[in-house]
Amino acid sequence: MTFERCLRPRRVALLLFLAAFTVYNANLQRIASGDTAAASFLPLSVLLDGSLALDRFYPYVLERTPQHARGFQIKDGHAYSGYPIGAPVLVTPLYAPVALAAKLQQWDTPRVAAVAAILEKLSASVVAALSAALFYLLCLRLTAPRFALLAALAYAFGTSTWSISSQALWQHGPSQLAVTAALYWLTAWREQPSARALLLCGLGCGAAIAVRPTNLLFLGAVLVAVLAAGGLRQLWLLLAGPAAIAAPLLAYNLYVFGAPGGGYGGGFTGDPWQGLAGLLFSPARGLFVYTPVTLFSIAGALLWAKSGRSWSSPLFLSCSLFTALSLALLSKWPIWWGGHCYGPRLLTDIAPCLILLMIPAVETAWRHLTWKTTFLAALLFSVGIQCVGAFCYPNSLWDERPAPIGESPWRLWDWCDNPVVRSIKAGPRLGPDPATLPGLWRDLGLSATWTPRFSKERR
Repeated sequence: MTFERCLRPRRVALLLFLAAFTVYNANLQRIASGDTAAASFLPLSVLLDGSLALDRFYPYVLERTPQHARGFQIKDGHAYSGYPIGAPVLVTPLYAPVALAAKLQQWDTPRVAAVAAILEKLSASVVAALSAALFYLLCLRLTAPRFALLAALAYAFGTSTWSISSQALWQHGPSQLAVTAALYWLTAWREQPSARALLLCGLGCGAAIAVRPTNLLFLGAVLVAVLAAGGLRQLWLLLAGPAAIAAPLLAYNLYVFGAPGGGYGGGFTGDPWQGLAGLLFSPARGLFVYTPVTLFSIAGALLWAKSGRSWSSPLFLSCSLFTALSLALLSKWPIWWGGHCYGPRLLTDIAPCLILLMIPAVETAWRHLTWKTTFLAALLFSVGIQCVGAFCYPNSLWDERPAPIGESPWRLWDWCDNPVVRSIKAGPRLGPDPATLPGLWRDLGLSATWTPRFSKERR
């Protein structure tokens, strides 16, 4: 029996989901951020209060973690998320069992908030693992099972999907899932044109925009690809999904922020060449430093174009255009490094496209021992870098010391003192921060007389 026949797609996808979910949670911690604080509470606010307002949790945040209050927007005396609400709305069903228990037992706000911290990590890891499983099924439409699995493993463990998307409820994880779903149905439409496939592709595009407004670039890339493939008459099917999702989103943004784009807007005034160099090569945020396996994406794109079928391939066009447009836009963003985070966080959304573009290069490299070895070495290095981020960040406090990165952006180019080296020296942080653990036990209503031991306290 051949290797390909041994691999049953749905079974492998399920195993990949379980493996990814397990690995993502192996550090027993949530790598939280002020940017994700509101998102962690919003599903519980919807389920417990029937409202998108975060009035139940905002006073708690002001008291316990006032530095996270910047992630909220105050409108007519009510607190709302200062960031797009697509991601927390998408994961709201995952919070339902806990919300039911909270209602039945009448939990107070501190206890609900403590549970929200746990649910944030679990929901983020579920979404990231789902995207990895779906990514594998997408790759099966493009290449042999062995290469599809290799690409899925690279996506799940060799990119910021692990160190960013799975660790907290950033916008990136749900964005990746929506983008992958849209590409899956776009490929299905190309193989066998149907209204259903194009409609589902459009819904994926709409969900991606609801999660992260900059994904309008993705919709534009898909539109160009469908037009190039001769889908002009069916274009309305592709736009139906985004239009349906945009209506309530626009209403919410106009009410809360007074602008259709919500809290996002303008500000793309940075030096594009400096930003692009930083996004790709900075020792603190560079894509090719933290995910060197994506160097094969360049080779794969060239091979795909050389094959002569690139302009008739919706997948190739979508991935290439979305990647190029994202790099162009983000390089103009003055804070191209993405604030306090690990690695190229802002490029996480294009991870599915980068790995898909890599496939032709992997197929070619596999026939030559030298290139095969080089590829595997780059993949293992990428996985190792992401592992450091998942287990050691932010132990070293690199973003804050010796000076906040926003005040000293020159540190982004310090090859001797960068987040990877500093994090390795600081060592792993297994489990929640010991400094905050007693408070977590108290909020959960548990005894604080016993706390687990950790291999190394946060420095």
